[in-house]
Amino acid sequence: MAEISWSILTIGHLSMNKHWGETERKRGPLCTSTLVKTAEGLLLVDPPVMPDRMAGLLGDSAGITTADVKHVFLTHFHADHRFGLEAFPHAAWYMGPEETEFWKGKSSGEEAALLGKFRPAIGDFLPGIAALPAPGHTPGTTALIFRWRGIWVAITGDAVMTEDFFRACEGFHNSTDPDRARVTIRELASRADLIIPGHGNAFLTALMPREDGSWSGGKPM
Repeated sequence: MAEISWSILTIGHLSMNKHWGETERKRGPLCTSTLVKTAEGLLLVDPPVMPDRMAGLLGDSAGITTADVKHVFLTHFHADHRFGLEAFPHAAWYMGPEETEFWKGKSSGEEAALLGKFRPAIGDFLPGIAALPAPGHTPGTTALIFRWRGIWVAITGDAVMTEDFFRACEGFHNSTDPDRARVTIRELASRADLIIPGHGNAFLTALMPREDGSWSGGKPM
């Protein structure tokens, strides 16, 4: 089986980032979106822009069309992580079953119809790609984890907002369960060598600060 590969389509950002000293909304949100090449076709995680912009994003960032995407996975059902979902009507849509059930109880109309189209992402739902429950941000937030070039990569969605939130071991202010969000971050830190967060660039979990707050540039000294 060919090795899994991945690329980031968009490096996301937050509408307000407390670690930048921001206390009010400064911009619209953009999630980090990832394209993963699997043995069963291309998997798009968290389509980040509206359907009329998805074709341009895929063409500019990966040289592909919307028809080339065979699978779409949502880490959770917040709107900024599914803006472009309906650009992929012929792809298989996946989400953690706990997340689907949580939102079914809160949705109606078009949103309820969308939820009825998701397949449950459980275990190794694609070859080499495992769904990993990562609750806290929402009850059913789900990460993906896979081996790449000898290391473990986790695509976490908002289970990890950015590297700063990871280092602080804290969720975003809208987490449904802040205590569980912290536990999830610790669990992801123990499982993954590299994290692709919900609203920032990928980073190595081994890059930790010293006790005085300075950065070692490698594993803890």
